[in-house]
Amino acid sequence: MGLDKQGARRLFWPATAALLAYLCAVQLFAAWRESNIGDEPVELAAGYSYLKTGDFRMNAEHPPLAKILAAIPLLALHPSLPLDSTFWTKADEYGFGMRFFDQNSRSLDTLLFTARLMSIFLTACLGLAIALWTRCAFSPGAAILALTLYAFDPTVTAHGHYVKNDVPVTLFCFLAVTAWCAFLTRPGLRRLAFAGVLLGLAVATKFSALFLLPVLAILYAIRWWQRQKGLSLLHGIGSMLAATALSAVVVCLVYGALAWSHGVRLGGIDARVCHDLLDRNQTRAMARLVSRGIPRVHPFLEGLLIYVDHDTYGHPSYLLGMHGTEGWWYYFPVAFAVKTPAATLALLLLAGLLLLRGIWRARIRAVAFPWFAVCVPAAIYAAFSLRSHLDMGIRHLLPIWPFIFILAAGAVTRVRFRHRKLVLAMLVAGLVAESVSICPHYLAFFNVLAGGPANGPAILADSNIDWGQDAKNLAAWLNTHHISQVCLDYFGTADIGRLGVRGPSLPATWETGRRASLDCVGAISTNILYDSFGNPRQHAWLRALHPTARIGYSIYIYDLRLAPPPTL
Repeated sequence: MGLDKQGARRLFWPATAALLAYLCAVQLFAAWRESNIGDEPVELAAGYSYLKTGDFRMNAEHPPLAKILAAIPLLALHPSLPLDSTFWTKADEYGFGMRFFDQNSRSLDTLLFTARLMSIFLTACLGLAIALWTRCAFSPGAAILALTLYAFDPTVTAHGHYVKNDVPVTLFCFLAVTAWCAFLTRPGLRRLAFAGVLLGLAVATKFSALFLLPVLAILYAIRWWQRQKGLSLLHGIGSMLAATALSAVVVCLVYGALAWSHGVRLGGIDARVCHDLLDRNQTRAMARLVSRGIPRVHPFLEGLLIYVDHDTYGHPSYLLGMHGTEGWWYYFPVAFAVKTPAATLALLLLAGLLLLRGIWRARIRAVAFPWFAVCVPAAIYAAFSLRSHLDMGIRHLLPIWPFIFILAAGAVTRVRFRHRKLVLAMLVAGLVAESVSICPHYLAFFNVLAGGPANGPAILADSNIDWGQDAKNLAAWLNTHHISQVCLDYFGTADIGRLGVRGPSLPATWETGRRASLDCVGAISTNILYDSFGNPRQHAWLRALHPTARIGYSIYIYDLRLAPPPTL
């Protein structure tokens, strides 16, 4: 970071190995301590059902690749799959996921941890890809700094060990962009094919990866504008069509290979689904979401329709005490500003100032292509996020993380400025301190500028802080403190009764609370306490109390035996 080139070159592999080992270690620790998050029963059961049946009826809203990869280790454990349940017949993904976890409750911790190992592996692969590409495109020093930003980022650490598609799609998107840039630097059929395959893997992981299509087109136009030999308008159109066609083949193979191996016939395309994809009426979109069942067309098209209908109707969200289904400012600036470590924000600001100073002095056409390769994907994805109605969590911004980390690292290591070594050392130390301080409760991270994780529920909710991940930690806390009488309101899909935690619900309003017997210790999830999806007036009497403890910052403890509810 503050090293000369020769020193950074010598330290590259030791530093890369140490940073990736740290990242894997803290994720393994968190993965074992935490209960399943809200979506894991659905996605893990769906992925395992794909492998065992070749039927893609479950969780069609997300393409299958990440779920398949997570479920592959389960093949060695042979869990029971509830194919005889009505949930399977009706394609009820949530009921099916919960039944799958319930039928395998005795080995659930092993099943979940085993599946999470694949997620951790993919997270490490992304870190390695960031380091290798940055070393080639910029310098070994920039690579070490970019990987440091990645390894100590709480959002990466939080979501990297869950059975979700956010980190896998980030990996494949990053690889697709870098492969496309390699093709643009030295055009050839092999490199074009490689970029097309990676584009297909990204789209087969999450529908939001379709943002890559304009990204690839814009990057081609920039490289053509820079007079790269072998590029032309006709070549560009042909290359984009070839990459898109090859990606479509890959997507079809991801679905078709499993379906063919089990003798399952997938649906095709009909005029109705094409019409529905273009119909953006909010009422009709909601009606289609409610009435969905077993896919009537190819599951990719069915899932794409569910995705765009969900975006059209919107998703209930909570922001700064307000409830709604839209708000362009959700991701930028609010979520990004409060969920990114303060040191990373400072480094990004410094990098932005240095880049502006450099651009002012340089000819744009002469700017090295790797700068465009990191700026264009981040800008396009950010623009898409501003119009999104799916405001559910900072995790949806993960696809821009590699690009902004590389951009910041490249700028501050390439451009000389006064006290550079001291400034970088202080920022890295601040990042490490802020990241380590939240361990292992990374999901609930909020930076010091936002008031830390204790102030998080006043700003954001949902998967930004509470995804039901602390059920096991709550059970351990109650056991340590020898507490048996619990009033409980838990938000999540973990079987908290299996953990030995049971009790009546806390009263939602003061009038009810005054009449109720509250001789208990209250445990309530923040999504319920702050009524992130309901009436903000509920639980106001409880929010007026000071919590006795916070379990991972997602479950608040109130010892109601010590004092009566306050007068409001």
